[in-house]
Amino acid sequence: MNQTNRLGAVLLTTALMTNSNAYATTPTSDFQTWLPVNINVKLTEQLRGFLEFQQRIGNDNSHLTSSMIRPALGWAVNPQATLWVGYLASIDSSSVTSNHYLIENRAWQGFSWKDTVNEKQFIWEVRNRLEERFLPRNSDPSIRWRTRVRVEQLIPNHSAWSVIASEEIFVNLNDNAHNSQLQAGAQQNRAYLGFGYRFAPEFQIETGFLYQHVWKKAPSGDQNNKVWMTSFNLNF
Repeated sequence: MNQTNRLGAVLLTTALMTNSNAYATTPTSDFQTWLPVNINVKLTEQLRGFLEFQQRIGNDNSHLTSSMIRPALGWAVNPQATLWVGYLASIDSSSVTSNHYLIENRAWQGFSWKDTVNEKQFIWEVRNRLEERFLPRNSDPSIRWRTRVRVEQLIPNHSAWSVIASEEIFVNLNDNAHNSQLQAGAQQNRAYLGFGYRFAPEFQIETGFLYQHVWKKAPSGDQNNKVWMTSFNLNF
């Protein structure tokens, strides 16, 4: 092979590899609906109870992809700060055409700070969680840290209504030898904007748009989920 043909072959191979990599790392997207039900209970002056049920409908809202239950106990250090310890079980569909499901068990610990300003018209909260995720086919837990900042502004003269925004970042703290997508580093981000309505002090419904970005390792492309989330919040 002469020099010209060799150069041409190298250029062709490089182009094919570039196109292949670009195709392999193309981001994917999905439109989903999430329906969490959150129950908060004041058990004693300091002891708190929490229970969440959540259904997620994915694959462009075609079928149920996840079901979750998340119980927890909290200890109120003061009126603003609470320490939490909890558990989560998640059942996830492995594919649209299969009845096979993957089960994740998760232990978690948390700290939240919730306060108000402007005569209680503006509510803000910082929530931190450390999660130990026991995933299918993984003997060692995947450790993850997540922090959410949430703000809620009551609408003047219509205080039953409010505008709500939140931002949450997820970071993996360890590498997982059996899953290339669970390496240390930023794992996902969730940005949310919606509005809420309080039917009573004990019951609020909120609904809005959540954008979820999940970072993936090559050759997988990042996941961009557009989610309509409606939450039912009960406080006793």
